[in-house]
Amino acid sequence: MRTAILDLGSNSFHVLVAEVDGHSVTPLLREREMLHLGREVARHGAIPLEQHQRAVAVVAYLSELARRGGASEVLAVATAALREAPGGQEVVTDLSRAAGTDVRVLDGLEEARLSYLGVRAAVAVRDEPVLVLDLGGGSLELAVGAGDQITWAASIPLGVSRLSASINHDPPDRPEVQALREVVDAELDPLVDRITAMAPATTVAVGGTVRALARLAAADQGQWLPATLNQLSVDTSELQRLRERLVSVDTVTRGRLPGMKSSRADHLHVAGVVLTRVLERLGLERITVSDWGLREGLLLDTYAIGTPPSALQLRTDQVTRLRRTFSGDDPHPTHVAHLAALLFERTRDLHDLDATDRELLRHAAELHSIGEALALRRQHLHGAYLVENAELRGFDPAETAMLATLVRFHRSRGISTDHPPFAALSPRHRRRTEQLLAILQVADGLDRAHDQAVTGIEARRRDDVVELLLTGGGLHVTPEELARKTRLFSRVFDVEVHLHDLAAR
Repeated sequence: MRTAILDLGSNSFHVLVAEVDGHSVTPLLREREMLHLGREVARHGAIPLEQHQRAVAVVAYLSELARRGGASEVLAVATAALREAPGGQEVVTDLSRAAGTDVRVLDGLEEARLSYLGVRAAVAVRDEPVLVLDLGGGSLELAVGAGDQITWAASIPLGVSRLSASINHDPPDRPEVQALREVVDAELDPLVDRITAMAPATTVAVGGTVRALARLAAADQGQWLPATLNQLSVDTSELQRLRERLVSVDTVTRGRLPGMKSSRADHLHVAGVVLTRVLERLGLERITVSDWGLREGLLLDTYAIGTPPSALQLRTDQVTRLRRTFSGDDPHPTHVAHLAALLFERTRDLHDLDATDRELLRHAAELHSIGEALALRRQHLHGAYLVENAELRGFDPAETAMLATLVRFHRSRGISTDHPPFAALSPRHRRRTEQLLAILQVADGLDRAHDQAVTGIEARRRDDVVELLLTGGGLHVTPEELARKTRLFSRVFDVEVHLHDLAAR
């Protein structure tokens, strides 16, 4: 079933069209228009007629996009600005008419609950208390929970669009910045002890302004990023440095910063002040960014799509989705994943990799040939592109970079240090990736004929020689091909590799 969500927020109006199958949500189309209703309400005490009319026109446009995108059902919700503005119900009535469906006005606690559900379906975290911060245009929602159970939630009027109305200088002067911090303190004072007592192990932040800040912080560090910022970790200290930079320059200069979208330049400094002050007051050293929030949570809630998956299941489901989309029922990728896992276990004395690396190896093996769906020539390049842009939930940018690198070089003699995803990795992650690639290449070589003939691997090591004993229906690969596929393994682990086909004896 194809469904659309109209999210009529205080900063911007959004439409999301997604395929919902009873078990999962797959986004198909996203569009956004900035309106800053929260700022208009804060300045004028109501929604001015011009903004009222523009809002109606935008909803009509987004609704038409949804229907052209194949949505058979449209759900529409409104948040703080329309909830609180005098005369807001009249505007909501007109927006409902433009949308062709009733617009439901959410209260703050419902916003917090839905954002929490969206986050838990997108970010791989342990089953322990998680704090979710949803920084919007009209309010800040906070929720603490574990799994699909929320134990506490609150909504406070710290929206970026709302608070930007109090800034009259560009750049803001010191008294304005200090006043903004004091507003944040006043709203947080009754909540700090309660949140601290719940001891959340992870803090996940969501919202367009949060993602915009995270992208700027990453750009400032020269960090490579995939198509999605999902699960990017950003230190509070990085955000503090970014805040100082944002409040020290005017809108025009802000708009020229690497990673800045022009539509965010007029208010992102306010977001920087608010978010960092919240993190400082709560004593939080870092946040994890989520691409999913209220809209996705609303779909999950409306269609009662299960409890949040475990971190392992979320990642496995995402890889399975991508592999099936491009590799169909081809058994080769899954068999290579099986052989790679066996080889990983049988050669543990050669490497210092752990269970997380083993999982990543299996995922890379499942995805290593997806580029063939686009073209056989340069399929490794196509496959890496797909991994980088597939918005795989549950993987942080470093893990996505590792996956993309493994797919990109699974047929190569080694990894090019100029490859942007690989170059962005830490030395430790680069070493891990090289070891995983060496194992992947051997596993892929053992099923070069795509016949799944080799089913088992045992290993014996004598000094600098590793003997791999292969069982099954026989090794249907030329000696030359095997020599090429084991060359990187020999170099990375500084051993000779001897293959013995036990079926040929």
